[in-house]
Amino acid sequence: MSAVKRVIFVCTDNTCLSNMAAAVFEGVRGEREIEVMSRGLVVLFPEPINQKAVAILTSHRLVLLADEAKPLESTDFIPGTLVLTMTGTEREQVKERFPDMPNIYTLREFAGRDGDITEPLGGTLADYGACYEHIDLFTKVAAEIIFKEEEQDDSAGM
Repeated sequence: MSAVKRVIFVCTDNTCLSNMAAAVFEGVRGEREIEVMSRGLVVLFPEPINQKAVAILTSHRLVLLADEAKPLESTDFIPGTLVLTMTGTEREQVKERFPDMPNIYTLREFAGRDGDITEPLGGTLADYGACYEHIDLFTKVAAEIIFKEEEQDDSAGM
């Protein structure tokens, strides 16, 4: 994969999971010139972010990158875009809608694991906290992979 310039975290409605992952990635990005975005596959109107997700992020001193849901659009893609979805179904939907986009993985897949990350709809704050822990872990593993590739690209260019 070529150098990552933009990471787009994608979930179905862009009101919870992808926002949490984007906030975690932004928190570890540091000074790296990698743009971070959060998008949804089914966003009919600019819905507010899930309040339980906001509470969990606030408790971890992380900041939302957006206040409302935004749909994934072709204009979001630039050379060097990496798309990380929360589920395999979402990955396939992105591939179907954007067949020319090469770098599409689930977050867990990119981090070397199988399985999906699913939103605990209707769950308690503790359920959302447990979901956040999974997102935090796999987002940080993905970030390490991206940063390591970036360092290898930088050292090869010298």
